Amino acid sequence: MGSMSKRKGAAGEREAAAKLNEVLGTHLHRGRQYHGGPESPDLAGDLPGLHLEVKRCERLRLYEGLSQARRDAATDEVPAVMHRANNKPWVIVVEVELLIRLLDVVDACRARLQPAMPTEPEPGGAAVVESVSPPSREATADLRGGDIYAVPQMSAC
Repeated sequence: MGSMSKRKGAAGEREAAAKLNEVLGTHLHRGRQYHGGPESPDLAGDLPGLHLEVKRCERLRLYEGLSQARRDAATDEVPAVMHRANNKPWVIVVEVELLIRLLDVVDACRARLQPAMPTEPEPGGAAVVESVSPPSREATADLRGGDIYAVPQMSAC
């Protein structure tokens, strides 16, 4: 792989991490930069249980990317591909059978990252701090105007 290709890949990984950090409030970084192994995910950080391969190219070979993610992912990780072509938005591709597991990984991450919210102070005392849960998938879909379907809750992966 040439140095231009490596630079483009690294820039794509940084851009993908920044996008997920913006959307999910996570703290992701380039996986290979910090971990260095051939099976390292392209992004590492606040989404344990997710193995992301980042592809920043015009013509994605989707099934080859998914095969790479599947091959490199640990058995308890959800393999996925994050892709963007020039002048297009980022997309994440995951096998439909793994969609619930992906949502569980994101829900678990959001629950860990949710800041504690202080409640009204007790008379003569300090404020009580409660943990606030992130919105449910159903509430999130409703906010976006999407259709809501019953989704059974599964344990985190």
